[in-house]
Amino acid sequence: MDSSFGKFFYFSYFAVGSYIAKSLLDQYGTVPLGFFYSSIEVQSHDDAYNYLLYWLTKQRFNETKNRLIASTSLTSGMEFFGDSDSNDGNDDFLDVEESSDTEWKASLANTRQLLWSPSEGTHYFKYFGRYLALSREMEENRSTVYTRTEKLRISCLGWDASILKQLLLEARVEYSQKEKGKTIIYRGAKRAYDNEFYWARSTARPARPLSTVILDREEKSTFIRDVQQYLHPSTMRWYSDRGIPYRRGYLFYGLPGTGKSSLAFAAGGFLGLNVYILDLNANQLTEDALAQLFQELPRRCLVLLEDIDTNEVTSRRGSKKKRKGNNKVSLSALLNTIDGVAAQEGRVLIMTTNHPEHLDPALVRPGRVDYQIEFKLANRDLMMQMFQNLFRDAPPVIESHYEDSEIGALEAPRSEKVPLLPAPEHALSLRGPPSPSEIDMEQLAAAFAEKIPELTFSPAEIQGYLLRHKYSPQDAIAEVEAWVEKTLDEKKQKSDAEAAKGQAKERKKAKGKKNKKGKKSKKDEGDKDENENSNEEEGSSSSESESDEESSSSSSSSDEDDDNKSKPNGVQRK
Repeated sequence: MDSSFGKFFYFSYFAVGSYIAKSLLDQYGTVPLGFFYSSIEVQSHDDAYNYLLYWLTKQRFNETKNRLIASTSLTSGMEFFGDSDSNDGNDDFLDVEESSDTEWKASLANTRQLLWSPSEGTHYFKYFGRYLALSREMEENRSTVYTRTEKLRISCLGWDASILKQLLLEARVEYSQKEKGKTIIYRGAKRAYDNEFYWARSTARPARPLSTVILDREEKSTFIRDVQQYLHPSTMRWYSDRGIPYRRGYLFYGLPGTGKSSLAFAAGGFLGLNVYILDLNANQLTEDALAQLFQELPRRCLVLLEDIDTNEVTSRRGSKKKRKGNNKVSLSALLNTIDGVAAQEGRVLIMTTNHPEHLDPALVRPGRVDYQIEFKLANRDLMMQMFQNLFRDAPPVIESHYEDSEIGALEAPRSEKVPLLPAPEHALSLRGPPSPSEIDMEQLAAAFAEKIPELTFSPAEIQGYLLRHKYSPQDAIAEVEAWVEKTLDEKKQKSDAEAAKGQAKERKKAKGKKNKKGKKSKKDEGDKDENENSNEEEGSSSSESESDEESSSSSSSSDEDDDNKSKPNGVQRK
């Protein structure tokens, strides 16, 4: 009896509990599962996507997972058509580093490294003692041009998302550390899938030391101090308090090969600024696209407009230069973008030109160009700097591991190509710099500079010569006079050929004008002859008419006389 009663109450409790559970489920069953966890989503078109993906690759995600994507770039499919920096500087992730096989390394030397990242789906991993979920989603668009966009989402249980923010902050720091000591270069490019202009990451190169830029020391230091002062936070407040637009423009002008672009890149690396390069002659670059590109610039950056004089928009108004008419950017739009009411502030603008006299005065007026530097041909001091900079350390000497017979076989023409394997590590040796007792580098630099005429060659030309003798400063000095004579003769021949070409062009032009003038004079003479002929014809016709009139009058008078004679006296014909 008791057992039956207990069973009854047991089933009663079960029924009531089921009813309550069903009621709660019906009432709160629509609550999403996202109510119980936190997540952060990263889109593929944002830089944070590369931060997170780089962090996952850095953590050797492939060692604990079996669903992976093998790629040669961290860049998402969104930027596939514009980003050429596919390796992204991940030299520490070479997949063949652990292999000591020289043949393997030689075979893979010209291929890109493999990067392993999580595949599409959900992956779980542990971070600071907490389990996190990583979801990767991909969307493909095959409408006009194939594109692929991606999305990464990291999640954790609970409403506290601080662990996720900490992970992204760590990813951002590690990504910035990867680019430490490098200058990131962006170029204005057009995307293939939507025809919109954007800043495409071009490459990441090691920052160039300022000491390698051959320029007057005082001029170089003054320029760097000016940029540093401009970028200081107190300067921005100073500009704002006085209502002055916070912008700074520089103009580098001089002959080709004098170091204008080199100083711009070195300044960007020294100041930690990314360099943004824009070609104003780019096809389909409109005024709206130009304004949008400048609006998308970061607060602190260096904008470089190279060879600004080659653009027909920036030439002097009223000049005789023939405009092609295919540029969709006007001078007023360029000026408004650089120094208009809505122009971007905080950036450093550098323009380079070979012919400053060709630029419109409105482009280089104060306020748009605040500082100008003239890059001249190499003088004696600059040549000494270049010599000392190049020979301060001896270059590496690589001893060939081939036998003399093998080298001769390589140099001789053969039908089969001999594979060039890299030299073994023991064959690479660095020669230390000579001691002051052995050689006086300053004295050699002075002797080298004495043999070259000043303000005749560009630094690029002198550097090209020195690189041919980088192993021996003595040979560079011994052969420099012959190089100077040969180079001057080549320049003279080139200038004479250009002068002759110009004269031939002028003669052809003058001959064309003469022929045109001769045709015109012949036409005038023809017209004159025609007029004279017409006048003669008119004169002859008038004389003929006059003679006719005279003959008619004479005939009429003779008729009257005859009549008078035939009539009686006293009666005359009136």
